[in-house]
Amino acid sequence: MTGASRQGGIGRAIVKHLAALGAKVVVSDVGRPLTVDRDYPVASTEALQETVEELESLGHEALGVRCDITKPDELKALVDATVQKFGRLDIWVNNAGVAVSGIELVDVPEKDIDLTVGVNVKGTYLGVQAAARQFISQGDGGRIINVASQAGKVGFPLLSIYSASKFAVIGITQSAAAELGKHGINVNAVCPGTVDTELSSVAWAANAKQAGVDVDVLRAQTNATIPLGRFQTPSDVADLVGFLASDESGYITGESINTTGGQTMV
Repeated sequence: MTGASRQGGIGRAIVKHLAALGAKVVVSDVGRPLTVDRDYPVASTEALQETVEELESLGHEALGVRCDITKPDELKALVDATVQKFGRLDIWVNNAGVAVSGIELVDVPEKDIDLTVGVNVKGTYLGVQAAARQFISQGDGGRIINVASQAGKVGFPLLSIYSASKFAVIGITQSAAAELGKHGINVNAVCPGTVDTELSSVAWAANAKQAGVDVDVLRAQTNATIPLGRFQTPSDVADLVGFLASDESGYITGESINTTGGQTMV
């Protein structure tokens, strides 16, 4: 599980849910400034350890590993640490990602393009490679689950480079599923909607400033576009990931499944 340690985030919710379902989990996060953008806010090493300790306090087996998903050698080390600790790899969740929002397309700086493509596209691709190699070596299949976004289905204003990166994640998912099915490897993606997390507050502020409205006004306007009438929680996303990791989803591959409360229906 990459990108799994931020308090209140999607990744931590997913790893806790998988552990509750009986998985032995490896919690991974970068834990240090990103090479591509040293100013981007990332989860700390302390947050990584806190997640592991929380899981262990609940009676789950867990391991914490720092990993920069843009570096193939660190992803290989993550796989190796997993196999050394637990004997094998069964489920791989590519959740680590970055979000640049609140900037008009014509004003997005090159460093934000490099950051977003480097982490969301290259990082996801390398993660799929690392997991697939281990699954093929083991010889009995596996599950790869990528965290995309409704912005990978429909372009949103002020989210152009993020949206482009998540469209790419869906393309990676489909191509990987087509290639890896012969090895018994299922590859799917989940597409969250408007998730209420601590990190999303930064995006709310940026988008509200760009729109010239108060954050509460923008939140109310956005909530009105969700048929189920509420913002998404990280647990909503975790529930879908848990299903895709289970035996019940055995005949599903190459899909990018919305979990948006109806906000996006394509």
